[in-house]
Amino acid sequence: MELKQKVSITGLRTLSILDILLKGPASKKEISDILINNPQFKNISSEAIALDINTLKSAGFEIENLGKKENYRYKINWHPIKFKLTKTELKVLCNMKNAAIELSEPIFIIRLCNFLNKITKYIENDSDNELMNFQYFLNIDFELFMELYALTKRKKDVVLFYNSPHSGKKEIPIKLKEIKYNNSKLYLTGFSPDYPDTTVLRMDNILKVVKILRANENFNKAKIKTVCYKIKPDAKEKMNLLNEEKIILENKNFIKIEFKSDNDFTIIQRLLSYGGDLISIKNKDIKEKYLLKLAKIEKIYEGKE
Repeated sequence: MELKQKVSITGLRTLSILDILLKGPASKKEISDILINNPQFKNISSEAIALDINTLKSAGFEIENLGKKENYRYKINWHPIKFKLTKTELKVLCNMKNAAIELSEPIFIIRLCNFLNKITKYIENDSDNELMNFQYFLNIDFELFMELYALTKRKKDVVLFYNSPHSGKKEIPIKLKEIKYNNSKLYLTGFSPDYPDTTVLRMDNILKVVKILRANENFNKAKIKTVCYKIKPDAKEKMNLLNEEKIILENKNFIKIEFKSDNDFTIIQRLLSYGGDLISIKNKDIKEKYLLKLAKIEKIYEGKE
């Protein structure tokens, strides 16, 4: 029993060292400092760590000592950990990805992207192309994405360098409100003294955060608008109700929804996302803007714009 216990502890320690090195280069001391936090390990010597690293080498891991300039850190250059995904397994992961995106919570997208980025390194077939296909997300600098997410959670006032499709590159002061996923795109919303409405910026057009403004600078908030519209009853099976939406009437002919927003652009994008499931729009001004947007889209498809 003692022998089995000793072997299992050695195996656990070796796997723990592997986990450390897969995250990045580490010296024997750094490895020891991490392992010592685990109560399973006691009196971890540099000789034991060296033996475990040799065990990993004999198992097929290419591990290099980076020498004195890098504090004698060990680095994994190649490893034999690979697996293949069946079509069913790939479909499950892709469905999970799509479901997380549709939840509209940016932190889920960040965590999911980081998770998939890790596991695709170990996939033998070409599944990584499909798993990492985040459509518009691929054009987003994820470090900038995470920075903006953190600033948004703290409701910071910032100046952004933005590449507008219509007016070119410019600086935009904005009080950050939230990051939302809508109609296959990510948008950053907030309040800016440059615009009367709530500002909505495409995330993939944001180039950088220029600066964080002082706390005593105030921006006026836009007024909340309530919009009512009807969709087909079977649309309920495929829609995810947003926090700003609520069903106010439902029967066999239609579902009536109330949507509150401080930005017309956000409202129009939401209505467009329903496609042919949208039956009618009650608000006259929103209906006119919606029809105008549809007409522009039609011209684009016809090559007239």
